[in-house]
Amino acid sequence: MTYISVVIPVYEAENCLHELYGRLRESLETISNDFEIILVEDGGGDRSWHVIVEMAKLDKRVKGIKLSRNFGQHPAISAGFEQSVGDFIVLMDCDLQDRPEDIPILIEHLQGDIDIVYTIKKGDLGTRPTRLSSRLYHYIFSKIVKVKVPENIGTFRVFTRKFLEAVLQYKERNILFGPLMFYVGFNSTCIVVNHDTRNSGGSTYSFKKRLALAINSLISYTDIPHRLLMYVGLTVFTLSTIYALLLILEYFIFGRILVAGLTLVLLVVTMSMGLTMFSLGIIGSYVFRVYQEILQRPRYLVSQTINLTQS
Repeated sequence: MTYISVVIPVYEAENCLHELYGRLRESLETISNDFEIILVEDGGGDRSWHVIVEMAKLDKRVKGIKLSRNFGQHPAISAGFEQSVGDFIVLMDCDLQDRPEDIPILIEHLQGDIDIVYTIKKGDLGTRPTRLSSRLYHYIFSKIVKVKVPENIGTFRVFTRKFLEAVLQYKERNILFGPLMFYVGFNSTCIVVNHDTRNSGGSTYSFKKRLALAINSLISYTDIPHRLLMYVGLTVFTLSTIYALLLILEYFIFGRILVAGLTLVLLVVTMSMGLTMFSLGIIGSYVFRVYQEILQRPRYLVSQTINLTQS
């Protein structure tokens, strides 16, 4: 019998956890009674952990991990992945926009040589700024992994134990599972699923957070920022050289060099200083990431668990 692990990061979701558990249980029991629901509470500050404990006491298949503080979605996912034991692993959000009833459909597509099934969202895709920022992120995302990434791809996905073990070999501290899962390759397929209205509250992924995520992905998985900086520097150097040659030519033709004026001097100086500071910022970002990896700090810290016997 196939064992299924469902990994769900939880952040300020106390109002929807009971419904989430009920729908998950009904959906999974149509496939198998051998499953686990791993809920990772990411220091949201509400009563989510208390609700998880209540459910776990009633059903041993519900397993809870409480992080010591808010580490973020991806470290929370990492905590769930490292504790999962299933042959098939399901990753989904906790806000019920991902429908638990679709899990059997995803697992049906996980056949033959397919190792991961991604979902493409249809339905409620949020506000216009959210859609635009998401589209921008996935465009950058597709350039990073050099793979055609479908528009409106969701977090909701199911994959094999072999795929998970490959993903867990990547030990970097600042991990991003979205780009990483495409980066590792393996055979995949995509299916369209309905994306329901959020159960309560608003999205925690603002435009600012999505922009930061896109920049983080660029720095973590590509050399685009420093290559772009090289091209900008080369362009500035080329234009400066051309300008110098024109001044020399003017001197030999007219016997004098025209004074450019204070405005031009200030413009050149400020542009050069701006470019220098921008360059230092990009270099600093890479140096800081190297520094973080050298420190080898844990991605997350666990304060409490329930129904988990693994170390």
